[in-house]
Amino acid sequence: MEETAFKKDKTPYLIFACKKCQQFLYVKTTQKTKKCLRCGRSHQVKSVLNEGEIVRGMTLAVNTVKMLQNELAVPEFRSQNDFIIDTRSIQNNSLTLSHSKEKISDEPDNRLKFKTLLLNLSKLYSKFPSYMIEIMAEDTGIPNQELPRLIKKYKKKGFLIPLKDEQFYFKISQEN
Repeated sequence: MEETAFKKDKTPYLIFACKKCQQFLYVKTTQKTKKCLRCGRSHQVKSVLNEGEIVRGMTLAVNTVKMLQNELAVPEFRSQNDFIIDTRSIQNNSLTLSHSKEKISDEPDNRLKFKTLLLNLSKLYSKFPSYMIEIMAEDTGIPNQELPRLIKKYKKKGFLIPLKDEQFYFKISQEN
């Protein structure tokens, strides 16, 4: 009787970051091109061969790409089990703040939290959608009913700039 055995995949795969969107990709080193699944840019494998890492086997390639992408993920959008970052507290423009759920914070404290939230968003992104402000405001303990007032106030000051070409997107003024 013939014995069947599984052979371990030893095919070399190249792991590299897309030059346009920084999404990690894997491709067999024998292929000529690889198209990014995120932005659609085509890459010549021979031109990115020196910029990446070569691993052996499809499973290892997929796991390496997952690990590298997870390292780039924005902490606020990772699952709760990955790690814990306390974004609900602010002291001197840092990410660590203490926050009390029993009391509704006074107005100056919420303004400071909101301004720090906007500064942190501007460090991560040049422009961002309004729902990101809502998510981070919830994490920092700013009440939902106060958020529209704070957004309006910072738009009026010229610190928060709504983008006209894209609905619900903002950027931070570099002058303030």
